Amino acid sequence: MFPECVTCIVKQAEQLLQRHCQNSERADEVTLDLIRFMASGENELKSAPALPSFLDDLLERRCRLKKAIRDDSMHCNEQFLQLEETIRNDISKSINPLQKALQYTLAGNYVMNHQGSLDNLKIAIQSAARLRPVIDDSGKLFNRIRKAGMVLFIGDKAGDIVTDRLLLEQFQHPKIYYAVKEKGILNEATVDDAMHAGIDSVARVQGIPQDISFFNELPGNSGFGKTYREADVIISKGHTNFWKLHNETQKETFFLFSAGCKVILKLLKIGFDDPVVMYGKRYQQKIIGAEKYETLCNEL
Repeated sequence: MFPECVTCIVKQAEQLLQRHCQNSERADEVTLDLIRFMASGENELKSAPALPSFLDDLLERRCRLKKAIRDDSMHCNEQFLQLEETIRNDISKSINPLQKALQYTLAGNYVMNHQGSLDNLKIAIQSAARLRPVIDDSGKLFNRIRKAGMVLFIGDKAGDIVTDRLLLEQFQHPKIYYAVKEKGILNEATVDDAMHAGIDSVARVQGIPQDISFFNELPGNSGFGKTYREADVIISKGHTNFWKLHNETQKETFFLFSAGCKVILKLLKIGFDDPVVMYGKRYQQKIIGAEKYETLCNEL
């Protein structure tokens, strides 16, 4: 875990508490509990991928916020679904619909858990969809997908999964699996969200077990574990999934995200909110180097 992780998770907690917790004493208790936990001795729960689950449990235990956060996610899903046809039309009019759909799924990751007006969401996502990735391995991604027997797409947040569906439509691949959480952790998308967004019409939806910190630790006898091991190409959306997959060296992986993690910004030498489509081996071999990569794995 990096020092920046502490700032990030505390900020996320404060935002949720300000929105949903009217009891200031309980809100202060959550923040103090979180800081104490982060300052305590190292353990596996403090790895970057496990922090959202810890915060989710803490917010429910102290303030009973799970329903409120879930309501936020459902609202976000509905807003994105209202813009689905607008986005699809924009994609279809593009000279390169596949590339445009990719830029929209990156834009979806940029706006993420949007809670403003529908008009503001429309402006934000259309503006973000004009941006080309600053790290752009999209040509390699499309080529690998065309040759793959099976593709696994690991989704990220509620709402932006609607843009994932529009990208999957453009892939037109006969065997795509789409994986999200079995049950909600903060604003991460769930199987129910994926079904509501209609992703089951373009991919086979699977649930990811809650207690997984790194995908290469998955038991082979689980449904998702079997899919993970059989996939020829794995597409990972968002920062949380990046940290769960960054140490995967045996699979063909691609990372899609709008950069918001300060650690990732430093590693990749990119700017805040820059869109990224990155081949896993580029990250491991060319960007951070073998020695730094090993250090990173140990820190996480």
